[in-house]
Amino acid sequence: MTAVPQATVYVAPIVTMDADAPDADAFAVHGERIVAVGSVDAVRDTVPDAAIEELDGVVLPGFIDAHMHMQRAGLKAIDYVSHEDDVDVYMARMQDSFHDDGPEDPPFEDRIRALVRVQPLLHALGITGVVDPAVTIDEMRGYQEAHRRGLLTMRTVAMPFLDIGSPRFPDVDAAIEHLDGTGVSTGFGDDVLRLGPIKVYADGEALKGQALLETPWDDTGYSGLQRITDEDFTRLVQWCGAHGWGVGTHAVGGGAIALLARAYAAAGDAVAERRFQAIHAYLEPGEDSIRALAHLGTIASLQPSIIWHNGSGLRAKLGQRAERANPVRTWLDAGAVLALGSDGPFFPFDPRHLMWQTITRCVAGEDRPLSMAESITIEEALAGYTTGAAYASLAERDRGAIRIGMYADWALWSADPRRVASGELRALRIRRTDVGGRTVYGGDA
Repeated sequence: MTAVPQATVYVAPIVTMDADAPDADAFAVHGERIVAVGSVDAVRDTVPDAAIEELDGVVLPGFIDAHMHMQRAGLKAIDYVSHEDDVDVYMARMQDSFHDDGPEDPPFEDRIRALVRVQPLLHALGITGVVDPAVTIDEMRGYQEAHRRGLLTMRTVAMPFLDIGSPRFPDVDAAIEHLDGTGVSTGFGDDVLRLGPIKVYADGEALKGQALLETPWDDTGYSGLQRITDEDFTRLVQWCGAHGWGVGTHAVGGGAIALLARAYAAAGDAVAERRFQAIHAYLEPGEDSIRALAHLGTIASLQPSIIWHNGSGLRAKLGQRAERANPVRTWLDAGAVLALGSDGPFFPFDPRHLMWQTITRCVAGEDRPLSMAESITIEEALAGYTTGAAYASLAERDRGAIRIGMYADWALWSADPRRVASGELRALRIRRTDVGGRTVYGGDA
């Protein structure tokens, strides 16, 4: 094989997340991409003139938070933390300010400042990409300008938010007219900033009793809030599927998830091609609905953080009915692609904590976990943050694994998450994070 000049060979145990070769001892990077993976000798033979760097830790692919409001997280960061504060302080401040949604209409330059401030904090968690699940027009302008200035170090997939029923988008026709007038669709952009599916709401929040359920919440017969009619939703989904747009739908309750199963079927092959999502999808989804959505190719975009935060309250409202909340195991067994995210900064967003939650099913404020029937393995949790989230980002050929040809997006962990007890998972440290061969945290960042 022809030697590739000016490469760097990194030597360390590697969790590749490549099913064909899950472990390696070295990998080589040339420019932005990985050019060799395997044993130390094989990699050095491939790039004999490369520099050699031995790393103290275990390499994993960079994590992708598949549901992170990054720009809003940055606006809160500039309000709540100083330039000297680290990510642990930031996470504590976000927890303390849970009910503060941040500034509603900030000056435009604050949006740029926000992104510059928050990206290093997220890189410190080993995160190299996000899917921002509800991007307004002003937020999109902020992302685009940060990218133009070369300030966007986080690979970002922006999901345009169409708040149907608002003055700007009073009905589905207004939303369709807006989308049709943009001249673009899902997938437009580059490897730093790309358009994802649109974001719409089918129901409301669970703890407010707004999740649309198939079994009523209580003896009154109230089943929750349906924010869009079956007819309008199906019409929107059909139009999007025919015009290149994916759809990501906030659907918490089983009734809303059943609505997705009915409407997404009308989009046919576009569901998989444009990465349609079932977002949240955690409260009493019917197994028939889950199987139907998985069969269509729908991504299960799930957030263990919400269950961690809301689990106790759901038990108080629903009793035994809450035990299978966030049925990650059921989604996986149905064949769905799992993309894990946080709904940060409003819910906990440390991926170490959230992977631990999917394994242990623990919830805040209670000693007893939710039903362990929905627990998953650490390998499955890692896939949710890497290969699954990369698929949701329309980037499965470029990200999510340490594999030849992929971007050199990786993080150096203090130990292999697969080899520690679940109770030790949250104590692991991130020592370095690289995006496209550039160190963005630790090392020489």
